Amino acid sequence: MLVIDEKNPQAVEVAIDFLQKGKVICFATDTVYGVAVDATNSKAVEGLYKLKKREKNKPISVFLKNLESAKKLFTFNNLANEIVEKFMPGDITVILKTTNFAKKILAKNLNNNDDNFIGFRIIDSYFVQKLFEKYDGILAVSSANEAFKDPCASVSLVKKNLKNLDLLIAGKKTSKISSTIVKIVDNELILIRQGKLILKDYVNQ
Repeated sequence: MLVIDEKNPQAVEVAIDFLQKGKVICFATDTVYGVAVDATNSKAVEGLYKLKKREKNKPISVFLKNLESAKKLFTFNNLANEIVEKFMPGDITVILKTTNFAKKILAKNLNNNDDNFIGFRIIDSYFVQKLFEKYDGILAVSSANEAFKDPCASVSLVKKNLKNLDLLIAGKKTSKISSTIVKIVDNELILIRQGKLILKDYVNQ
């Protein structure tokens, strides 16, 4: 495992190099630490599942640079627009139906349920924002932990629990609480997982 501080001037270039080579990187997000790969590379996505020992039928979400990128990949209605514009960047993952463009470019093994719905985030994180200034790709991201274990909130926990990781971008200690996950189907917002963000005025459970 290579470890580099997120404030290192070379951190972004190193991360991009690892992503382009299909390797798994890890960084601090605005919730917990996350592990990430190139979302268009099916072998890299397979490596992410393997690292986490994650069941293949559990989908993986993507991190995107901005709303413009999201609208190329996902089908938005008025409710989706309202939620994303109000709460992103932030502690929320929104699951939407993908566009035909997304089906062409995203790795097929991101979502083995094959219902054309995938989650995405636009996050408020120092390193991820720096990364997206130079990285034009899409990140497939999951919390930094093995399946059924608590997400890692510090560099030391990542080192202890994910020894086969390729690259760790060392940042600040994060929250121990993952993002809130919601799914939007037609004009209904369904709570999938309660996280840091409370959406009591919108959610049908």
